Amino acid sequence: PPSPRSGHFGVVKRCRERSSGVFYAAKLVKTRRCRGGRGGAGGAQAEREVRILRDLRHPHIMRLHDLFCSRAEMVLVLEL
Repeated sequence: PPSPRSGHFGVVKRCRERSSGVFYAAKLVKTRRCRGGRGGAGGAQAEREVRILRDLRHPHIMRLHDLFCSRAEMVLVLEL
């Protein structure tokens, strides 16, 4: 399997929906600082990205499939 890709605001991993077998990109972004880490920096940017992706429909931009949030991180499920 391909290795996760790390970016400025998070890590992107390939995931598969169990019911349909369709592959997606899961972007994991820390939303809260952890002790000893630099996490949490991308929380506001991720929320802005979600607002934009929810309304945007363009053939050259990935569509937001689903969103999962917890206190520590946000997972954006995007087209692969």
